Amino acid sequence: MNYVAYHVHDDDSLLDSCTKYKDYIDKAVELGQTAIAITNHGNIYNWLERKIYAESKGIKMLMGMECYITEDACDGTEEVRHRDNYHTILIAKNPDGEKEICRLFDTSSKPDHFYYDNRISMTEFFNISNNVYKISACLASPLNKLRKDKSKSKLLEKLLRTYDYYEIQAHNVADQIDYNIWLYNASLVYHKPLIAATDTHSLNLYKAECRQLLKLSKKIYYTDEDKFDLTYKSYEELCEMFRVQNCLPEKVWLEAIENTNIMASSVIPSVIDHSVKYPNLYGDKDLYVLKNRINRMYKDKVKRGIIKDSSAYRERIKEELDVFIKVNYIGFMLFMSELAVWCWENGIPLGYCRGSVGGSAIAYILDIIDVDPIKWNTVFSRFCNVTRAKTEVGDIDIDISPSQRHLVQQYIMDRFGIDYTAYVLSIGTIADLGCIDEIGRAFALKWEESQGKDIKKVSILSINNPYSPSNISQIKKEYTANPDTTKEKYSELFYYFNGLVGTNISQSMHPAGVIAAPLSLTDNYGTFWNGDKHILALNMEECHELQLAKYDCLGLKNIEIIKDCCELAKIPYPKSHLINWEDKNVWEHITDSSVGIFQFEGDYAFKLLKAYKPKMITHLSTINASLRPSGESYRDKLIAHEKCVNPSPMIDELLKDNDGYLIFQEDTIKFLTNICGLDGAEADNVRRAIGRKQLDRLQQALPKILDGYCKMSPQPREIAEQEAKQFLQIIEDSANYQFG
Repeated sequence: MNYVAYHVHDDDSLLDSCTKYKDYIDKAVELGQTAIAITNHGNIYNWLERKIYAESKGIKMLMGMECYITEDACDGTEEVRHRDNYHTILIAKNPDGEKEICRLFDTSSKPDHFYYDNRISMTEFFNISNNVYKISACLASPLNKLRKDKSKSKLLEKLLRTYDYYEIQAHNVADQIDYNIWLYNASLVYHKPLIAATDTHSLNLYKAECRQLLKLSKKIYYTDEDKFDLTYKSYEELCEMFRVQNCLPEKVWLEAIENTNIMASSVIPSVIDHSVKYPNLYGDKDLYVLKNRINRMYKDKVKRGIIKDSSAYRERIKEELDVFIKVNYIGFMLFMSELAVWCWENGIPLGYCRGSVGGSAIAYILDIIDVDPIKWNTVFSRFCNVTRAKTEVGDIDIDISPSQRHLVQQYIMDRFGIDYTAYVLSIGTIADLGCIDEIGRAFALKWEESQGKDIKKVSILSINNPYSPSNISQIKKEYTANPDTTKEKYSELFYYFNGLVGTNISQSMHPAGVIAAPLSLTDNYGTFWNGDKHILALNMEECHELQLAKYDCLGLKNIEIIKDCCELAKIPYPKSHLINWEDKNVWEHITDSSVGIFQFEGDYAFKLLKAYKPKMITHLSTINASLRPSGESYRDKLIAHEKCVNPSPMIDELLKDNDGYLIFQEDTIKFLTNICGLDGAEADNVRRAIGRKQLDRLQQALPKILDGYCKMSPQPREIAEQEAKQFLQIIEDSANYQFG
């Protein structure tokens, strides 16, 4: 015999649990349970990752939440709002039910609904379809809160008729016993089944102690909560709790427990769609529109003398367009161009380029970037190639003045509509030092209580409190210097450390990324409002899992500085083709000041820049790459202009701009294409295989690599093969520090 825990809170019930969903799921699997639901307070944050993890463990994840219901109309007309906020469990019966709960979550967070918590009105609750199980929840249920109010008898009866299950709990507390008996009698009158819940907030007693400590630190108090055991229970433990409670016939509570299985077995969960998802633009006309746009903007660049019409551009554009068609990048590139052009037309300058898109000639022609790949000899295949067809969503970051970022994000949302766009959820957690603070605050209040004080009224700690802020600050300093010794020295405090560190405690959003999709984000994944921000209920990893298109608008203060300077000087923001990149005056004085030099504002970075004495723009990239922690192995030699000698002169020639050092991922691709004869897709596939330590993929490509290298080498095959293998080993050793 077993049951399904459907009323469970993990740490996304912010400040009301310290247990991670994986711990609950692992426990359910250990106990042989077939399903579980995480029903957090008023939200469905990160519900998809729970589903993915549960299904990977062979257990069904029921999608739902513990919502708040109010008697307020939630229509914006109330002069006075009421903090009734009754609890109710909602469980989706099927994919349509999941969508309905997602939509309700969005509704509950709107300004006319939110009051201390996300809420739905009674009318909205009564309108919930039969695709969602409605379960009466805990002592905070409207059934319990209204049952003794005669003036609410009609509302109470409507609620009793609306709920699919009346929830009984096994806590041996007078209020719960009285409520269980009332629910049992109501079930006989209204012919509604009882269902047994645990209202789980913690995996075990240790996690329960950590939860209580966190709540004490935050000064969150619930009356008599210490009388409730809210830890995860096995079937046998749950049965024993009901036996001890002894308020209902055994047959009744056994049926209520079995009803958890009946309810869960009837649920048909959705199937996750992992396909690439780009927002809709012009339907079947996307390719036609893109081709016309490329043709028009190419001719314009030629006419204005920005580029010269040549086979190099035309062949590169044809090659890239063929790849974009195969990997379904057409709409993606088209909108990125529309977005970039809109920015420039509206006085919003963009950074010239960020990341691998610098290898795309089409991106340059379309004004997505302002770096000419033909001039700068950048590599297209690292940005996009046919091996990524239907496996990766496009990714182009744009740099913007921080003060203008919101304008660009709003343009994206206006372009596709609010249901189809959202910011990305971010959840704040307790870090190491913050964890010490939380435990310290709780211990300080406990100490005050031991001195006979009412901790609810304590605002200033006693001067001799051993857990005063100054004492906790000292412990944090000791921890930073030597964590292990400090944990041992203050073992009582650090007993709770592992149970609290990493706990989710706050909700926010990623400032840069906006998701835009071809389907309603609100209905399919859930969204919510935080002020005027529309935020997806999923985190960044979940967005990657779903392959949702994300448009990252990164605020870069250097662009702001240049923009402001140009405005003051009454000159246009400079485009790259108008800049003399070899101006000796610039390079002679570039180390006079670090102001405005991206990535070199810091003292150490600027010190390296001055020591190197750069003479060209590629030198800045080389020095910047060496600044990464992984560049330590070659940094000093590079800065001293000590050249690296490679296994052959043709490799030295390939890396001459880097003083012979293998620094950039593009260098690996150029070695594999220019010297070994692989095409761009093959080269990028090998680069990725090496970077991910997937040496079997490298071994598959090795014969072709060696053959290509030997054909290019003037050396006998035996020597040439040895050279190639030596350099492949260098690539493999450097994979962890190669710069993108």
